[in-house]
Amino acid sequence: MKKITKIILADDHDVVKHGVEAILRQSILSPEIIKVSSTNELRNQLLAHKNVDLVILDIKMPGGNTVDIVKDIKANSSSIKILMYSAHEEPQYAINFIRNGADGYLSKSQPLQKIALAVKVLENNKRFIDEDIEDELLNKKNGNDMSLSNLLSHREFQILSLLADGKSNLDISEELNLQKSTVSTYKKRIMQKLNINTNIGLVDAYRTDYNIAAN
Repeated sequence: MKKITKIILADDHDVVKHGVEAILRQSILSPEIIKVSSTNELRNQLLAHKNVDLVILDIKMPGGNTVDIVKDIKANSSSIKILMYSAHEEPQYAINFIRNGADGYLSKSQPLQKIALAVKVLENNKRFIDEDIEDELLNKKNGNDMSLSNLLSHREFQILSLLADGKSNLDISEELNLQKSTVSTYKKRIMQKLNINTNIGLVDAYRTDYNIAAN
């Protein structure tokens, strides 16, 4: 078990950072805590500090897509633990980040003391998902299936597959006999669920999921 002592706390709300820092200082002996407010600051601190143990990361941060940040951290230093700290309690958000490399997911609606529990779990090389989300996942049919076909509704997955084939919103509206505005609404919903904000990101997610399923 590797003790967690050096932590980057990434959140653009100072009140959240101060509250989490207070809990960490109560539960960890002499922690080193680096606070950042954007993805750019986070990247800079990761470059400056090679021995970071844990990143506690808000899922919505100024400066970039946090799914990409998670992938980058794990690609460059797989030993760094990543705990997503989120205002979203829907299980699809947890699934998306865990399948992309995060080690844990904690809702901001939970008591701050849960941060200390999450750190202990991660120190033991176990995944942490707060129990309300995990219970909902277990209660869903195939809830442990992290494929996009499970994460998205049938119609959302259908539209995503057509986008990945290079179809425009107009093409899709004609093929599925939907209003173009309806296709746009579905596309926005897919982006929100996957925390992706570009067409290229959607295509990459679909292709990655296809490769995982094919293997």
